[in-house]
Amino acid sequence: MSEQSDNKPLKKMARMEVLKKQLEELEKEEEPETEPEQEQEEDNIIEKPTIKEKKEKTPKQKEQFEKMKKVREAKIVEGKKLKAEMAKKQKEELEKKVVEKAIKLKKKQIKKQQVLDELSSDEEVIINKKEKLHPASKPTVKFIPYM
Repeated sequence: MSEQSDNKPLKKMARMEVLKKQLEELEKEEEPETEPEQEQEEDNIIEKPTIKEKKEKTPKQKEQFEKMKKVREAKIVEGKKLKAEMAKKQKEELEKKVVEKAIKLKKKQIKKQQVLDELSSDEEVIINKKEKLHPASKPTVKFIPYM
């Protein structure tokens, strides 16, 4: 039995050595293949940018696109018209305010002029000077120090 038990470890050791050699050979064969593949993948990434090809539009899609363009242009024109109308209204309101203000100022000037004409037409003008009243004398307060 001792012979058989001695053979088994030898067989296992020999078998392990053979398997290790095969594994090393396989690794050597695989290493050169993986490096160029990685370089090729990097080159492919750099050389080939990912651009999606555009699909041809169907006639129906083209028609819808043209309709949307027309609608958009119509909205833009309508918006410009509304802006112009709003600007015109604001300008008219501002002009109206300015005219009203000018009328008020003119009325005030006319009233002042009438008052001046009345005063100048009066021959007797009495001007009263206001006399300053002296303030009442303050009562004297005696100060008593507290100790």
